[in-house]
Amino acid sequence: MKLYQDSLNLIANNFNINDCVGIAIHTVDKTNTDPKHLPCLIIEKNEKNNVSLYKLICQYGISQNTFEAGQFMNLKDACSNELKQTGVSTLKPIAIIEDSKLYSRGSTTGRTYLISQKQKKLEKETFLTDEPISPEEDAYYTECKQYYHITKTPLISTSDEIFKNDIELKSSILKFAIDVDYSEFVLQKFLNKICNMLDIDIDDIDIKKIQKGCVVLEMEIFKKIDSKLQKLKILFKTLTNKVRKELGKLKIFFMFMGDITSLNKKQKFRNAIKLHPEWNLTYAKDHTYWEGALNDGIDRGNQPYYCPVGWKRYALYVTDHFPEKFKGWCKCYHGTKFSYGLSILLCGLKPAEIAAHGKGIYVSPSINYVCHPRYSEIKHIETPEQKKVFKSGEYIQFVLECRVHPTNIKRIVKETLGASGTIIDSNINNDIIEWLIDDQNKDVVDFNDPDASIVCTGLMIRVTDNHPGLLPESDWWFKSHLCNTKRCCCLDIDFDELKQQKNKAHTCNIVYE
Repeated sequence: MKLYQDSLNLIANNFNINDCVGIAIHTVDKTNTDPKHLPCLIIEKNEKNNVSLYKLICQYGISQNTFEAGQFMNLKDACSNELKQTGVSTLKPIAIIEDSKLYSRGSTTGRTYLISQKQKKLEKETFLTDEPISPEEDAYYTECKQYYHITKTPLISTSDEIFKNDIELKSSILKFAIDVDYSEFVLQKFLNKICNMLDIDIDDIDIKKIQKGCVVLEMEIFKKIDSKLQKLKILFKTLTNKVRKELGKLKIFFMFMGDITSLNKKQKFRNAIKLHPEWNLTYAKDHTYWEGALNDGIDRGNQPYYCPVGWKRYALYVTDHFPEKFKGWCKCYHGTKFSYGLSILLCGLKPAEIAAHGKGIYVSPSINYVCHPRYSEIKHIETPEQKKVFKSGEYIQFVLECRVHPTNIKRIVKETLGASGTIIDSNINNDIIEWLIDDQNKDVVDFNDPDASIVCTGLMIRVTDNHPGLLPESDWWFKSHLCNTKRCCCLDIDFDELKQQKNKAHTCNIVYE
């Protein structure tokens, strides 16, 4: 119970008074065409039994219920002015069920998700174009398909404007790449499902074109609505893991939201970024290995660089003038989820969601610290698609190798995993093991941007023949915060089972291929 409370308290750091949040609307209180979440504002935050409890107001009243942070969807960037300007003094108490019903019925008056009679006559051939898929786009889709086949969910990309409040969105494009043959694609059926799933009115859709190969469907949404940016933010916030899985069932392997010119730039730039196999290194004895801080004459800034033993580095091409560009830049690591490890390489590095030390990106000079399951998801290799990529291993973790200039390190702080009573990394003191990096006030920091505060230079991969929690270098995990809550610690095994294996002296070995 304490571990569960600790995980809730970590999540609660994200939510404060006047923040906009979404509460899931129960299925009995909505139809298939109703919104999925009820927008609310936090008006009180109190603690009871060491758990933060929140009081909310909604459009139709003050909620009689209190809520925990784990029940919230973050809608900070997608809050309507109408809700922000709601006067608390004018509202009466209301049950959350009643408020959900009022909001659902009020938001869908006169709307329909059926294809209109006019649109029924428009078949896919009407929108088919002879325009070929560009080489850059084709290469991008190849990577997206690999991501889709492994994760069973689409790679979702957005234009940068969605995360900026001071830029006007010129167009609101939805683009889907679908892993089906054109002859089998039924446009009307697909649109019905998408509109129902994403809560989009069919009358707000203007189909631009359909391309062959895989099916690539491009359409503009919210064309008649002035607040395109706010609508897209709300739509993006509703793309939960459950919704992404449903999109995957439609064989959508790529989805883009925003200004189409932004996507074209990303695809062209992505095509220029290639893995540099000659720089791929395995860090272990009899491979690439050293003890202590590396002293090879290369300027890596004012922080020491230690051997990331047990990991394989897949280098990324960043620039033709790498030594000049990154002279004086420090090496560090950023833990990530399994799916994010693939998507980050295509989209960008997202700032931390739990701000324990302030807004920014959290990294560490210690790869042994960031591979804790709180930061780096552990994934059991099970499916044939995963086996093709990761071969003889049973578990895998991703960590990003990054470069950051010392001037962009805002703070150097202690560990935040409750591990003060143990040694995390014999090379680095627990009190200086986290770096807070300046994110330049961006919601998404694109590491392909030459002016970014942090640049990803490689993907670190560790493959093991058993759960990595059984490795000797992972002993410290069991003296830190570790729990069964998936939203907190991504173990991919029951915590009690892992402890039993450890107590029975089960072993784990790193697989070098």
